[in-house]
Amino acid sequence: MSRTLLTSGYGGTIYTLSFDPTSSSLRTTSTVSCGKAPTWLAVSGQHPIVYTGDEFSQPDGVLHAFRFDASGSLDSLSTAKVAEGPVHFCLSSDGKRMFTANYASGTLSVVGIKEDGTLDEEGKVETRAFKGTGPKKDRQEAPHVHGVYLDPTNRYLFAADLGADVLRVFDVSSPDKLEQLPAITMPAGNGPRHLVFTKPSEKSTRTLLYLIEEIRSNIAVFEVEYPSEKSPDLSLKALQKEVSILPPDYTDHQGDWTGAELAISPNGRYLYASNRCPVDNPAPYDTLAIFELTAAGTLNTNVSPVQIDLGGRGPRHFALSPKKDGEREGKYMAVALERTSEVVVYEVDEDKEDRMTEVARLKDIDQPTCIQWLP
Repeated sequence: MSRTLLTSGYGGTIYTLSFDPTSSSLRTTSTVSCGKAPTWLAVSGQHPIVYTGDEFSQPDGVLHAFRFDASGSLDSLSTAKVAEGPVHFCLSSDGKRMFTANYASGTLSVVGIKEDGTLDEEGKVETRAFKGTGPKKDRQEAPHVHGVYLDPTNRYLFAADLGADVLRVFDVSSPDKLEQLPAITMPAGNGPRHLVFTKPSEKSTRTLLYLIEEIRSNIAVFEVEYPSEKSPDLSLKALQKEVSILPPDYTDHQGDWTGAELAISPNGRYLYASNRCPVDNPAPYDTLAIFELTAAGTLNTNVSPVQIDLGGRGPRHFALSPKKDGEREGKYMAVALERTSEVVVYEVDEDKEDRMTEVARLKDIDQPTCIQWLP
């Protein structure tokens, strides 16, 4: 049975793709234009509403909501204005609010979501502005919020500010209030970009946070320490800092590589992170670094990470397939290669999830920066 994906990016187009595992084929089934740069996609519901945002719209950023219909096309439902540069966003646990990271303006916005999943075009949009800079003047001259994430309790919102080298934290437990908590400072010049949490389980009651730092191409690992009688404030306990994701043959003369995305494998034994070499670098391809995780959840630095040759450039985002029709979660990984305008799908080994085999590649997808599997 075929699987459906959506991808979009700097080309201004959202593509609906069909992946057939039986024939290892990947093809475009429909397209829709959406502003200048719909660089992030979020999918909500089994009969999904698809959200995206025009990162390059000026003077305001614009969010778009689409319904994915039975024919496989996207029907426009609503729009809403936010601060300039919506580059990443997430929904509240009740589905009534959208939190957006606005890179260009260095802000965070909150937009209401109606019962039918459409954006509240007439409702109040709350935007928080920040201050701060970092040592890398061409990237950190001002705040640049790049990613927003809810923790597993759905009470705390973390916003990674690449420009100011901080994680901004908010209590979002009240449906009508965004309470800003003390920011958590990261090493200067690292440029925090995206993050992922592990959920407490029968094996461990801890919540771990993995952070990818774009500018220095590092991974940092923290344990989330929630408020208690002994300590009333939320904090992060550093377990590992500045673990490089760069290929082993990297040298300084190659220029500034940048990290982009990260994910944890479904069995919790591996961490994936994407590497991007400089635009003017002669290297023909970028890589996906795959780290083995220890029993404590840290990156195993006693062995070098596996580096997967992606055969293309600009892996800004990748996504593991959800479980469907008896097919295991994470059986496939789709990677959006922005600089070479292509999408590639890998099959992930069931036992050793650091082993992947390319099964499909589709070219002429205009500068894709995000890719998502539909339920």
